[in-house]
Amino acid sequence: MENKDVNKYLAEIISEAQELNIPVPDNILEEVVINPRPKKRYGCCRKVSGSFQIEISSFVLECEPEKIKGVLAHEVLHTCRGCYDHGNIWKTYAKKMNARYGYNIKRVSTGAEMGIEEQSGAGSERIRYIIKCKSCGREYPRQRYTCVMKKINAYRCNCGGKLEVMDVKK
Repeated sequence: MENKDVNKYLAEIISEAQELNIPVPDNILEEVVINPRPKKRYGCCRKVSGSFQIEISSFVLECEPEKIKGVLAHEVLHTCRGCYDHGNIWKTYAKKMNARYGYNIKRVSTGAEMGIEEQSGAGSERIRYIIKCKSCGREYPRQRYTCVMKKINAYRCNCGGKLEVMDVKK
């Protein structure tokens, strides 16, 4: 797949989002950066000089065009106000895009879902820990043991419940 094809997909996705009245800003750079270094992530959205730069990992180019477009759509949604994380607004926009255009936009995808050989560490198969709320049961998967886990009693779930760290055994 050539870079010009990926850039064309980006323009299509921005148009699709606008058709659904998703407030995509007009300061997304037209050229997608293809990064050969990442092994764990499929794409990212960066703020560069007041504009948004969409980047995808080079191994994603092995995927079918619809999967590549899904990664790009995921990143485009991060450019919307209030969507730099995977919060409720981002999830609402992802559901709209998925329903209308058949994407599978979600927070984490596996290599199997993408139709590629799993990169070292990519996707949910590498999750080693889960932070779980004792009240509502919400789970926060993590690949590494983080500083939050070291002081888990100092944190609470969005519902106010206490959290616990579970070591995932495989």
